This record gives sequence, C-alpha cells and structure tokens, in this order.
Amino acid sequence: MAPSLEPLLRFNLWANRLVVQHCRAIDPALLDAAPLPGVYGTVRATLAHIASAEAAYAARLRGKEPVRLPPDADLDRIAESLERTGLDLLELARTVPADRVVSYTSPTLGDVSVPAWVIFAQLVVHGCDHRSQLATLFTHLGAPLPPLDVWQFAGVRR
Repeated sequence: MAPSLEPLLRFNLWANRLVVQHCRAIDPALLDAAPLPGVYGTVRATLAHIASAEAAYAARLRGKEPVRLPPDADLDRIAESLERTGLDLLELARTVPADRVVSYTSPTLGDVSVPAWVIFAQLVVHGCDHRSQLATLFTHLGAPLPPLDVWQFAGVRR
C-alpha cells in the first residue's frame, strides 16, 4: 500500500481514541441521550457503528466475514474493537497492495468489487463523517469534543 496511507490510518485511530477518552470523562448518561435530527444516532450507537464498520473493512480486506457490534455495546467493548481494528488496519495497509481487488456482498450496496485503496479511503471518510456528527451531538449536549482535525493530529499550531 502507499506509504502515505499509514499516517491517515494513524490519524483515524488517534481520533477514535480521543472520542473514547472524551466519553470516559463525561456523564455516562450522555452516551444514550436522544440524538439530533441528521446524526446517525446516540453517541453510543454512533461509536458502535464506527467500530462495526471499521471491523467490517478489516475483515473484508482479509477475505473474512465481518462481525458487527450491537448498537448498545458498552464503551469498553467499543473501545477494544476500535483499538484492535485500528492496529489491524495499520498492518493491512503495510501488506495489502492498493490495487488488489476485494470482492464481497454488502448489506447496503449488494455485490461489490473494488481495489483495496477504496476500502481504506472509505474507512477514513466514514470515520470523519461520523465523528463530525458526534462533535455536533456533543456540543448540543454541553460536552464539546476536543478538536479532532488533521491539523491537531499533525501538531500544527493555530
């Protein structure tokens, strides 16, 4: 895989870790507070969705069937899944050629055959999209997330 992919996956793992760390520091009731229109769901359901999707991307890159988390999974289980999968994806980025075709049946897209780089790109974009939704939801709940952008990850001072 392209060497530039590894920093993007490290960013994704870093951002997931910060969201989990934030969740551990706030009132646990906020994890299940009613979601806003336009966001995926509750904080817990959104985190479980991110973790399930990332595990599915890794499984598909390995030619295996994904195992999904339930939307009501506890925070420890979600955090463990995000950590394990994040590290697994870093390893896959080093070993899976970008142009290797990955074929599988998606519950939402049907039969899919794409180069591996598409799956890696999708997982980063997917995570950013849902973490942005979480940022909106946390702000609405009065517990704003710390900045999760690439500038912060790269240590760029504002």
